[in-house]
Amino acid sequence: MNFDDLNFDHFMSLPSKIRRQVLNDPELLKIMVKKNLKESRYEHSLSVAKYARQLAKCHHVDEDKAYIAGLLHDCTKYFEESEHDAYLKYYDPDKLQYPESCKHSFSAKYYLKEKLNFHDRDILNAIYNHTICFSKDRLSVILYICDKREPLRKIDDDIMEMAKKDLYGAFRRLSWDVETYLREVKNEEFIGNSL
Repeated sequence: MNFDDLNFDHFMSLPSKIRRQVLNDPELLKIMVKKNLKESRYEHSLSVAKYARQLAKCHHVDEDKAYIAGLLHDCTKYFEESEHDAYLKYYDPDKLQYPESCKHSFSAKYYLKEKLNFHDRDILNAIYNHTICFSKDRLSVILYICDKREPLRKIDDDIMEMAKKDLYGAFRRLSWDVETYLREVKNEEFIGNSL
Protein backbone atom coordinates (compact mmCIF):
# COMPACT_ATOMS: atom_id res chain seq x y z
CA MET A 1 0.00 0.00 0.00
CA ASN A 2 1.11 3.56 -0.71
CA PHE A 3 0.96 5.22 2.70
CA ASP A 4 1.39 8.67 1.14
CA ASP A 5 -2.35 8.58 0.42
CA LEU A 6 -3.36 8.21 4.07
CA ASN A 7 -6.02 10.63 5.30
CA PHE A 8 -8.71 10.73 7.95
CA ASP A 9 -11.59 10.79 5.47
CA HIS A 10 -10.77 7.43 3.91
CA PHE A 11 -9.18 5.72 6.88
CA MET A 12 -12.11 3.44 7.72
CA SER A 13 -12.19 2.11 4.16
CA LEU A 14 -8.73 0.59 4.64
CA PRO A 15 -8.41 -3.07 5.61
CA SER A 16 -8.45 -3.54 9.39
CA LYS A 17 -4.88 -4.88 9.41
CA ILE A 18 -3.63 -1.65 7.76
CA ARG A 19 -5.71 0.50 10.13
CA ARG A 20 -4.14 -1.22 13.15
CA GLN A 21 -0.68 -0.75 11.63
CA VAL A 22 -1.27 2.98 11.12
CA LEU A 23 -2.68 3.55 14.61
CA ASN A 24 0.37 1.90 16.16
CA ASP A 25 3.00 3.63 14.03
CA PRO A 26 3.67 7.30 14.81
CA GLU A 27 5.43 7.79 11.47
CA LEU A 28 2.32 6.69 9.59
CA LEU A 29 0.12 8.79 11.86
CA LYS A 30 2.28 11.81 11.03
CA ILE A 31 1.50 11.35 7.32
CA MET A 32 -2.21 11.33 8.04
CA VAL A 33 -2.11 14.26 10.48
CA LYS A 34 -0.11 16.37 8.04
CA LYS A 35 -2.87 16.04 5.44
CA ASN A 36 -5.48 17.16 7.97
CA LEU A 37 -3.80 20.32 9.31
CA LYS A 38 -2.30 23.55 8.07
CA GLU A 39 1.50 23.48 7.99
CA SER A 40 1.92 25.69 11.08
CA ARG A 41 -0.55 23.57 13.09
CA TYR A 42 1.18 20.40 11.93
CA GLU A 43 4.55 21.78 13.11
CA HIS A 44 2.93 22.70 16.43
CA SER A 45 1.56 19.14 16.75
CA LEU A 46 5.00 17.64 16.05
CA SER A 47 6.55 19.92 18.66
CA VAL A 48 3.89 19.06 21.25
CA ALA A 49 4.43 15.35 20.50
CA LYS A 50 8.20 15.66 20.90
CA TYR A 51 8.00 17.50 24.22
CA ALA A 52 5.18 15.29 25.52
CA ARG A 53 7.44 12.29 24.91
CA GLN A 54 10.24 13.99 26.89
CA LEU A 55 7.98 14.85 29.84
CA ALA A 56 6.46 11.36 29.77
CA LYS A 57 9.92 9.88 30.15
CA CYS A 58 10.60 12.10 33.18
CA HIS A 59 7.38 10.95 34.86
CA HIS A 60 7.32 7.26 33.88
CA VAL A 61 4.36 7.66 31.53
CA ASP A 62 4.09 5.68 28.30
CA GLU A 63 6.22 7.73 25.88
CA ASP A 64 4.54 6.41 22.74
CA LYS A 65 1.10 7.33 24.07
CA ALA A 66 2.35 10.81 24.91
CA TYR A 67 3.77 11.22 21.41
CA ILE A 68 0.58 10.01 19.72
CA ALA A 69 -1.57 12.26 21.92
CA GLY A 70 0.61 15.19 20.88
CA LEU A 71 0.28 14.31 17.20
CA LEU A 72 -3.50 13.95 17.31
CA HIS A 73 -4.53 16.59 19.83
CA ASP A 74 -5.53 19.26 17.30
CA CYS A 75 -7.06 16.99 14.65
CA THR A 76 -10.37 18.93 14.74
CA LYS A 77 -8.85 22.37 15.20
CA TYR A 78 -10.15 23.66 11.86
CA PHE A 79 -13.68 22.35 12.12
CA GLU A 80 -16.53 24.80 11.84
CA GLU A 81 -18.37 25.50 15.09
CA SER A 82 -21.34 23.54 13.74
CA GLU A 83 -19.13 20.45 13.31
CA HIS A 84 -17.89 20.67 16.90
CA ASP A 85 -21.42 21.24 18.11
CA ALA A 86 -22.75 18.23 16.21
CA TYR A 87 -20.37 15.93 18.11
CA LEU A 88 -21.03 17.67 21.41
CA LYS A 89 -24.83 17.64 21.02
CA TYR A 90 -24.69 13.90 20.55
CA TYR A 91 -21.95 12.88 23.01
CA ASP A 92 -21.35 15.68 25.49
CA PRO A 93 -24.07 18.39 25.52
CA ASP A 94 -22.71 20.03 28.69
CA LYS A 95 -19.69 21.18 26.68
CA LEU A 96 -21.79 23.19 24.20
CA GLN A 97 -21.60 26.15 26.60
CA TYR A 98 -17.79 26.26 26.47
CA PRO A 99 -15.89 28.80 24.35
CA GLU A 100 -15.24 27.93 20.73
CA SER A 101 -11.48 27.88 21.43
CA CYS A 102 -11.98 24.84 23.68
CA LYS A 103 -14.45 22.79 21.68
CA HIS A 104 -11.87 21.20 19.39
CA SER A 105 -10.37 19.29 22.32
CA PHE A 106 -13.77 17.81 23.18
CA SER A 107 -14.85 17.05 19.61
CA ALA A 108 -11.47 15.48 18.79
CA LYS A 109 -12.14 12.63 21.21
CA TYR A 110 -15.38 11.69 19.47
CA TYR A 111 -14.05 12.35 15.98
CA LEU A 112 -11.11 10.00 16.55
CA LYS A 113 -13.44 7.30 17.85
CA GLU A 114 -15.71 7.61 14.80
CA LYS A 115 -13.25 8.39 12.00
CA LEU A 116 -10.33 6.24 13.09
CA ASN A 117 -12.02 3.70 15.35
CA PHE A 118 -9.43 4.89 17.87
CA HIS A 119 -10.18 3.69 21.40
CA ASP A 120 -7.10 4.19 23.56
CA ARG A 121 -8.72 5.69 26.66
CA ASP A 122 -5.55 7.30 27.99
CA ILE A 123 -4.81 9.14 24.75
CA LEU A 124 -8.44 10.16 24.18
CA ASN A 125 -8.67 11.45 27.75
CA ALA A 126 -5.50 13.51 27.33
CA ILE A 127 -6.74 14.99 24.04
CA TYR A 128 -10.12 15.80 25.61
CA ASN A 129 -8.34 17.65 28.43
CA HIS A 130 -5.71 19.57 26.48
CA THR A 131 -7.49 22.96 26.50
CA ILE A 132 -9.09 22.77 29.93
CA CYS A 133 -7.72 20.04 32.12
CA PHE A 134 -10.38 18.26 34.17
CA SER A 135 -8.18 15.22 34.80
CA LYS A 136 -5.40 14.53 37.28
CA ASP A 137 -4.06 11.83 34.97
CA ARG A 138 -0.37 12.45 34.27
CA LEU A 139 -0.72 12.03 30.50
CA SER A 140 -3.49 14.65 30.43
CA VAL A 141 -1.42 17.09 32.47
CA ILE A 142 1.62 16.47 30.26
CA LEU A 143 -0.34 17.18 27.07
CA TYR A 144 -1.91 20.29 28.60
CA ILE A 145 1.50 21.69 29.56
CA CYS A 146 3.16 20.81 26.26
CA ASP A 147 0.34 22.30 24.22
CA LYS A 148 0.63 25.61 26.06
CA ARG A 149 4.42 25.78 26.28
CA GLU A 150 6.00 23.96 23.35
CA PRO A 151 8.89 26.10 22.05
CA LEU A 152 7.25 27.21 18.78
CA ARG A 153 4.88 29.32 20.89
CA LYS A 154 7.94 31.41 21.89
CA ILE A 155 6.83 31.95 25.48
CA ASP A 156 9.88 32.62 27.57
CA ASP A 157 9.37 31.04 30.97
CA ASP A 158 10.56 27.97 32.84
CA ILE A 159 7.32 25.96 32.87
CA MET A 160 8.73 23.15 30.72
CA GLU A 161 11.86 22.85 32.87
CA MET A 162 9.78 22.99 36.03
CA ALA A 163 7.45 20.29 34.64
CA LYS A 164 10.37 17.86 34.31
CA LYS A 165 10.78 17.91 38.09
CA ASP A 166 7.34 18.90 39.42
CA LEU A 167 4.57 18.12 36.95
CA TYR A 168 1.66 19.23 39.10
CA GLY A 169 3.45 22.34 40.41
CA ALA A 170 4.14 23.37 36.80
CA PHE A 171 0.52 22.69 35.94
CA ARG A 172 -0.76 24.90 38.77
CA ARG A 173 1.58 27.72 37.77
CA LEU A 174 0.65 27.40 34.11
CA SER A 175 -3.06 27.43 34.99
CA TRP A 176 -2.52 30.69 36.85
CA ASP A 177 -0.62 32.13 33.85
CA VAL A 178 -3.41 31.08 31.46
CA GLU A 179 -6.05 32.56 33.75
CA THR A 180 -4.16 35.86 33.98
CA TYR A 181 -3.67 35.99 30.20
CA LEU A 182 -7.33 35.29 29.44
CA ARG A 183 -8.64 37.83 31.92
CA GLU A 184 -6.12 40.64 31.41
CA VAL A 185 -5.16 40.32 27.74
CA LYS A 186 -8.09 38.62 26.03
CA ASN A 187 -10.77 39.96 28.41
CA GLU A 188 -12.30 36.47 28.57
CA GLU A 189 -13.61 34.44 31.44
CA PHE A 190 -11.30 31.68 32.63
CA ILE A 191 -12.93 28.28 32.99
CA GLY A 192 -10.74 26.76 35.63
CA ASN A 193 -8.80 23.55 35.54
CA SER A 194 -9.81 21.02 38.18
CA LEU A 195 -6.60 20.00 39.93
